[in-house]
Amino acid sequence: MIYYIFKHQIFTVFLSALQLTAITFPDKIHDYVGGRKGDFSIYELNKGRSLVYEVKRKDIDSNFITFHKASKYHFNIKYSEHLANKDIEISEAHTCNMYELIEETRAYQLFECPKSILFVNKNKKPVKVNDLVIDKKAFLSKGPPIFLNGAMIYYKRGIL
Repeated sequence: MIYYIFKHQIFTVFLSALQLTAITFPDKIHDYVGGRKGDFSIYELNKGRSLVYEVKRKDIDSNFITFHKASKYHFNIKYSEHLANKDIEISEAHTCNMYELIEETRAYQLFECPKSILFVNKNKKPVKVNDLVIDKKAFLSKGPPIFLNGAMIYYKRGIL
């Protein structure tokens, strides 16, 4: 699955004990940090562009950062058997003007673009979406789950 990521946004990756999870980045990883001792084993592959995670325990819920030559990616790692992906390819997200409404509630609208999601806040107060505070609207990374005030509202190209 392709995750289109805005580099300033934090996203979530779900891991499973039943399978290895590979995350491939657009460029070489120079360093990484995160997790707690004993959470998982990490293998570097693909000439330093991929990290493969092997889960060692099921109560994983931590932060992770990868450092690249000119950028870094911040993400959360959580354990879930039914939400985990085996292969994730990280690509750069882009804003766009060609989007389609995929969900509307009293609180928000979600629009899908080819390489991002547009979130429109219909509330009069700011809301927390993933780790961003949104007053009116914002483009979000596409592919990883979207959490509104801690509740997942979108994942794997679908509405929850």
